[in-house]
Amino acid sequence: MKVLLFLFVFLFSTLSCKNENIDKHIPLNLTNILVEIANIETISDSIKQVNRTSQLFDSLYAYNKIPWISNDTIVFLYSGEASKIQLAGDMTAWRIQTDYEFKKIGKTKVWYLMKTFPRTARLDYKIIVNGSWNLDSNNPNKQMSGFGYNSAFSMPDYKPSVYLLARNNIEKGKISEAITLSSSSINRPVRYWVYIPAGYENLNNLPSMYVLDGQEYKYEGMGSMLNVLDNMIAEKLIKPIVVIFVDPVHPISSSNQRVELFLNNANYAAFFKNELIPAIDKSFKTENNPNQRAILGTSYGGNCATYFGLQIPDVFKLIAPQSPSFNSNIISLYAQANLLNFNKVFITTGVINDTESYANQLEQILISKKVPYQYIKVNEGHSWGNWSALLDDILLYFYAK
Repeated sequence: MKVLLFLFVFLFSTLSCKNENIDKHIPLNLTNILVEIANIETISDSIKQVNRTSQLFDSLYAYNKIPWISNDTIVFLYSGEASKIQLAGDMTAWRIQTDYEFKKIGKTKVWYLMKTFPRTARLDYKIIVNGSWNLDSNNPNKQMSGFGYNSAFSMPDYKPSVYLLARNNIEKGKISEAITLSSSSINRPVRYWVYIPAGYENLNNLPSMYVLDGQEYKYEGMGSMLNVLDNMIAEKLIKPIVVIFVDPVHPISSSNQRVELFLNNANYAAFFKNELIPAIDKSFKTENNPNQRAILGTSYGGNCATYFGLQIPDVFKLIAPQSPSFNSNIISLYAQANLLNFNKVFITTGVINDTESYANQLEQILISKKVPYQYIKVNEGHSWGNWSALLDDILLYFYAK
């Protein structure tokens, strides 16, 4: 109890400027943390300097205040022996930048970096210690990416989706085991999973959504889409739907062929139209109606979803590109099209080193061709934390009850 009391007093108090002894307490806020760091750097006695720094670091750590966030400002902290500490992440487009180098506090082993971000931002990052990329061991918040976990933080006004976490008190849908379909269109097998909603046995003529990079969209902690579907259907916010999670990874060689498949591949579009969708409509109680059938994808998958809307418009009339990475001529193809025969398009993108410029170009074409659409921009990067939190918006737009 005495230890906790001490930590509480220290966390919410700091020293008066240029005084090496704790003889005056004022409320601790972000500015005072920086003042305290400045005070520590003026201490000539190396032992006292180390002790004061350890007190500050340990107090912040005890209350899960690393990184420290207040208003639009964040202070990252690292404790350890090193010659150079850097930070990279969504905010640097995952590149090393000189303005994201930590500064060492005096002669101690504690380093800090102060930055400002929009109050609604949520970003992923890693700390680079002498060239080695690491999670922030002092920050318990993590976000899964396609390359493993990153550390993550959210600024004070960020509002997380309430649908991403599994709930125990609802009836849930079911996800099939992996199904493999041999395709003549792309000359290889394709793996996919099928989600059926709760109460499926009593339902008929269900809408359907096809999800590119489905192995990641359905994965807990990445897309977490199974939880979103269960929760929204249970709350009767959306119609019960069947969702097909399609994997671009070759099921035999294990090579991820998303680049080959997602960048305007007419054979891949033919696979969906002539092989996958007929197989689904035959085996599941889906409605064979393009007005009720959606295609969803992110990054290159967003390119693919947009391309499908143009290439096979008689198949998909609900199009949802998330952070679309248009590494193809899809924008010019859309601009040249006489008619874009969609029911609805939903675009999402981050605005911090994401694909906002591509998404903006697509929006302007949709406006010029009078296509119904919605568009959400968020203060985030190219991350599953971004994409998963917007799935509820997409589902509501396409399938609201």
